[in-house]
Amino acid sequence: MVKWFRYCLYAAAFMNVMGSLAFIFPLVTQSNPLSMPEAHPLYLGTLSSWILIFGIAYAWMAFMQKPERLFIAVAAACKVAIAILFFVFWLAGDLSFLAASVGLGDLSFAIAFIYWLRQFNRYPSILD
Repeated sequence: MVKWFRYCLYAAAFMNVMGSLAFIFPLVTQSNPLSMPEAHPLYLGTLSSWILIFGIAYAWMAFMQKPERLFIAVAAACKVAIAILFFVFWLAGDLSFLAASVGLGDLSFAIAFIYWLRQFNRYPSILD
């Protein structure tokens, strides 16, 4: 695994762990420092756990130095979707700028993931 991508996976893992805490924080403390929209605890817990699971997977792939192409592709798609959703809900006034700006980090990781997938393509593509 190339060094820059390993560091990228560790950084994505850290961001995801922090993101999972941001969604679980309102459940534990009954406060909402990021001004996230109100949600049922089931939704916040589910979202937090999935973000954490993805973060653990990023760290594991970086540690083992064995990135899984399909997982990286799915993760890139998820990060693009999150970035778009955060931007749209910020435009609609449902998210604060601080909360929406986290989507820029997700978009950056998505670009890095897509770049890595294209750079280390082992299979022919219709785009080639």
